Amino acid sequence: MDFTTPIFLFFFLPLVLCAYWVSSKKIRLLLLLGASLFFYAWGEVFYVAVLVLAIGVNHLLTHLIHSSPQPSRRIAFLYGTVALNLAMLFAFKYPGMIQWLADKIGISFSGLTSLHLPLGISFFTFQAIAYAVDVYNEKHAPLLNPFRFSLFLSLFPKISAGPIIRYDEVEDALSGPTVTMDGCAYGAKRFIIGLGKKLIIADTLAVTANKIFEIPGGDLTAPLAWLGLICYTLQLYFDFAGYSDMAIGLGRMLGFSFRENFDYPYISKSLTEFWRRWHISLSTWFRDYVYTPLLYSLMTDKIRQKIARGQYRTNYRGMLCVVVVFTLCGWWHGATWNFIIWGLLHGLILAAESWKLGKLLKKIPAPLAHLYALLAISLCWVFFRSPTLGGAITFLTALFGFGSGPGTVYNISLYLNNELLLVLLVAILASMPSARFIRDRIIPKLPVFEANWSAGMLETVSVTAIFLISLLLAASSTYKPFIYFRF
Repeated sequence: MDFTTPIFLFFFLPLVLCAYWVSSKKIRLLLLLGASLFFYAWGEVFYVAVLVLAIGVNHLLTHLIHSSPQPSRRIAFLYGTVALNLAMLFAFKYPGMIQWLADKIGISFSGLTSLHLPLGISFFTFQAIAYAVDVYNEKHAPLLNPFRFSLFLSLFPKISAGPIIRYDEVEDALSGPTVTMDGCAYGAKRFIIGLGKKLIIADTLAVTANKIFEIPGGDLTAPLAWLGLICYTLQLYFDFAGYSDMAIGLGRMLGFSFRENFDYPYISKSLTEFWRRWHISLSTWFRDYVYTPLLYSLMTDKIRQKIARGQYRTNYRGMLCVVVVFTLCGWWHGATWNFIIWGLLHGLILAAESWKLGKLLKKIPAPLAHLYALLAISLCWVFFRSPTLGGAITFLTALFGFGSGPGTVYNISLYLNNELLLVLLVAILASMPSARFIRDRIIPKLPVFEANWSAGMLETVSVTAIFLISLLLAASSTYKPFIYFRF
């Protein structure tokens, strides 16, 4: 089930919220677990059995990690938990690769390729691994109650595409979520804003971006390629940030507080800053559960002591780990050269910034640093969006004016219209903290009565307009799933 579908907006969500709010705390958790499994089972009936089985296995193994007296057994159970979760992810996400490997050694896995990727399996895997590692590191004890553990992994607002929630962030809420009027009001506002980001901005930009990326490479011109790339760069942000806003809003309406997942990433002045603002729950997950253990394993005690004393300024091992981690991140997005090159490029640029490029970026004027970051981010998106490596190279060639398109059949005037220009303007303004600037810098300068009235009225009118337009689009437009559902 998708947050933007009429069945969710007009039936599932109102029914669940009404039943949840009038229930006692004890009933709420069971009700929410049942609603989450129903949400997942909608269109995924077979895979809900896989989900329940995976939850049961993780619950058992994490208890074995915690209760085993011998360190060797604890680490063995941890490795087993991580391996089982990764094996499940690989089986569903890379069946073609497994089939290819099986063929090489003469084993038949013909049925594997008929499976499709279950909704949210990547985010389930990340959460399960983080939970097991934290139990092993004694960051927290494992949950004894199987229903609460099941709810932690299957909570419907975030199971489809995150944010990746860690147990300590929702530990109190899982003991008994507290629903307040202020929380519900804030949650409803965030949900509506996310709905608008997806339906009004991302889906409108997607029409133009899809058309331009489908044009044969030989017919592309530079202006058309840049228009397509700008549309896709903004579409991807508002699609995913919109989903995160909706998940955070749903959580608040149910008494859960999820971490922020985006913080205006396109205002960054370097790729390093970009990854501190983009998909924050994923980047911190890779930092804590892949990068740090990998870096630690590559260091000797002598080097760690030098770093602690500030005598080891150039950490080549750290740069290597960044490249490896981001290449893995690209591979996670898809087992194609496009995604691998996208991740590799990010890793190489981040390594360069951690070496000398970062110091240079701090010395140049801020507008130039912004321009550098936007170019690096958007040009890498070409590999992320193009269906093939050849298509990505052809698109990049067209961007820099080396395309062979005459511009007669596919002319930019066919794609630029008033609706697109208006949405592009709104998207650019909304990708920056414009609302915060108005709230903090402009409204306080107004007289007290006028300032209070302006702030409340502006927010109410804006959210109401976004809600009505979004409902109209949800009821009338064709279904466009969130981009990150396929990861």
